[in-house]
Amino acid sequence: MHNHFTHDSRVEKQAVSLTNAGYDLTVFSLWKTGLLQDERKENYIVKRTKIFSSFMKGPLGRLINFIEFSLKISWRIRQVDIIHCHDYHPLPAVLMTKLFMQSKSLVIYDAHEYQSQKLGLNWLSRFSIKSLEKISSFFIDGFITVSGSILQTYESLFSKIPKTLIFNCPATEESKESDKFDSLTHKDSIKFLYQGGLIPCRGIEELIEGFCYQEFKDINLILMGHGGMTSAGKNLEKHIVELSEKHKNIHFVESVPRNELLSYTSSASIGVCLTIDNCLNHRYSLPNKFFEYAMAGLPILVSDLPEMHTLVEKYECGIVCESVTPDEIIKGVRKLLSMDLKKLGTNARNMAKDYSWEVQEKKLFSLYDEVVEKKSR
Repeated sequence: MHNHFTHDSRVEKQAVSLTNAGYDLTVFSLWKTGLLQDERKENYIVKRTKIFSSFMKGPLGRLINFIEFSLKISWRIRQVDIIHCHDYHPLPAVLMTKLFMQSKSLVIYDAHEYQSQKLGLNWLSRFSIKSLEKISSFFIDGFITVSGSILQTYESLFSKIPKTLIFNCPATEESKESDKFDSLTHKDSIKFLYQGGLIPCRGIEELIEGFCYQEFKDINLILMGHGGMTSAGKNLEKHIVELSEKHKNIHFVESVPRNELLSYTSSASIGVCLTIDNCLNHRYSLPNKFFEYAMAGLPILVSDLPEMHTLVEKYECGIVCESVTPDEIIKGVRKLLSMDLKKLGTNARNMAKDYSWEVQEKKLFSLYDEVVEKKSR
């Protein structure tokens, strides 16, 4: 995987599930200062690769980094039985092992996103990713992705191999109301929570604007996470802190360790997931936080993206905003406040149980079994 493997919940869950099922598993990722190159995590191993060209910046630097990463990883994985590629970055390493090292490894491609349709990619990047996936498809034995819409887009490319849909839903945990946010607001107030990356395409600026101009009595907005810049180029985290000093109904909380997340999420009343439909990758997404809110038993306020829309309507566990604008968000807030929040929360919790990691890991095991069986025929 082409990151440092410090907080990738999907890879972590899969690694634990597969090792518990008897697989001898190693995660190969990037190294950076402050991290161990060889680290034992529960019952699997993490091996981080040092990239000597990492100091190089710009398009050429990134290309050289990528080539160095691919060369080093290809050598390390050349003799394994199964290569599980998370996103497209390891695919060149797989091609090297197959074409030049006569590797017999089975290959599973796990697309966490609709890779070639991510926001901000130019035509050359889109073409390169599509071409890489097309060439790699001749060597891929199984395919996994995160939403039904994305699975459908890859259907023709991977029509002849086993495929499955694995949602990034947490394992079932007992959700108990806690008081993590009581120091910020009145104990009995309604608390809307956004948790995760603080970046513009998540509808955060529109959400804040709505709450700034509609200061409800005993209704609060809590933004918990870390992040980037506003659309105007201002530090979003700093911007939220400044607004919280002016508006008593807006609060900022720094991100917390994943093992503490549920206790914080459970302290809220309603979860907010307002990803903006500005590229196909966003349109077809099904964010982690959507299931995290549901596992905590929170009703959910979502943007009108097909995957979230379908589940919210099916389970009657929240409200879909027609568009991500301050007016439409506040309209959704008012509608939620007129509904039975306890019933909506119970429905959300039932949805999370139906799609829990215990359910998802069974599909992971089935795909592995099918890939191995098909290759041995």
